[in-house]
Amino acid sequence: MTTTLPVALVTPLTGPDAAGGLATLRGMTLWARDERLPPPWDEIAVTAYDAYPDPVRAMRSAAAAEPAAIFGPVGSRAAAAAFGATGRLVFNAGAASTRFVRQSFPHVVNVAAPASTWPRGVLAAIRSVDRQARRVALLASGEMAVELTSVCKAAARAQRFEVTSNVFPVGRGATAARPLPPADVLIVHAGAEDELEIANVLLRRSWRAAAFSTAVSAEATATLGALREGLLAPASWAPDDIAEAGTGPTARQFSADFTALHHVAPTETAAWAYVAGLILGRCIRRCGGVGDTALLAAARGLDTTTLLGRFRLDEATGLQVGHQVPIVQWQSGASWTVWPRDAARAPFHHPRWNAPPPGGLPGGHDTLGARGASGPTGGTGGAPGADAPAGGVPERTLPLPTQGTQTRPFGLGRPRPGLGTGGFDTTQRPS
Repeated sequence: MTTTLPVALVTPLTGPDAAGGLATLRGMTLWARDERLPPPWDEIAVTAYDAYPDPVRAMRSAAAAEPAAIFGPVGSRAAAAAFGATGRLVFNAGAASTRFVRQSFPHVVNVAAPASTWPRGVLAAIRSVDRQARRVALLASGEMAVELTSVCKAAARAQRFEVTSNVFPVGRGATAARPLPPADVLIVHAGAEDELEIANVLLRRSWRAAAFSTAVSAEATATLGALREGLLAPASWAPDDIAEAGTGPTARQFSADFTALHHVAPTETAAWAYVAGLILGRCIRRCGGVGDTALLAAARGLDTTTLLGRFRLDEATGLQVGHQVPIVQWQSGASWTVWPRDAARAPFHHPRWNAPPPGGLPGGHDTLGARGASGPTGGTGGAPGADAPAGGVPERTLPLPTQGTQTRPFGLGRPRPGLGTGGFDTTQRPS
């Protein structure tokens, strides 16, 4: 006789966030097929509840079915509403935000590191090789703008930077960019279209470092040409990584299995959903049961690695602190992981104008064709900025200043292929 472990997934399956929700469902489906639980369970059944347009109703319906475990939705607003609608334990893989701290949401297990923390890595990388840079200019827009600004300012204080910030409305990127005062470091977090406009306005200035949240995407930066060289960006994950994990398969094996099952390549969102399932499975084996109290205690004490890196929850906040968002840099027409140091696949070139031009790095590997990158939002290129000429092709880069003293990158050796993913999967859910 088969004993089934029922789990519920509350996530948007329709509406504007359906692509992420469907990716989450595909990731959970693969996990349910692959997970091997201790007796008495022989299989896992995943029931999905559409969080659009009412995440509260979806969460209440899921909780009423009394599943063994619940997984929360994509998007911080939907997640906040859903988490507030139940006292059940919820594994949160789709809303990577600092707002879901233990003090406010004691029943939530945060699987992914908050997405707003990526500027920490940028500032840490810069400070590791540059003790002189002081001023940071931050432009932010969208749902995460206020949170990211707060996180960035705290990280800047810790690294002895001064921050000038501007939170602007969506669609006003070029307007926000033009009056921006000079600074050493530029950090931009917005939608792909706004970031493209900002890049065309600001990347002709001689910033010592510049980081854009969607710049990991080859599609979003395709029209920038040489302006893209030296740019920093938060990476998502490495689908071809063969590093062994303490829990679950390697990233390469997961990618192969996911593609074989769903006939599409996995996205970062799908990978995080799969990892959330792995964490549940590890907690079940750790505590020997499925009660919310026991699973929560097991998750809080867990320290392991998965295909997406380390999993460890902060004792005070309950936020995911084991995983660091990798930072990539565009060098020779490809993105290479440069931070954190233990994950770096290329030297970090700083200041920005020291990055080799396209084709200028002997032995480099252009990963754009084989590994077209996509940023955490899965965005694609938008309209050209106001300073781009007709036809959408930006002007040639203005000459960058020469250096009297060449800055030495922290690492040596040739780079290896950087991180990248495909865009969101937007195919329809099977009937």
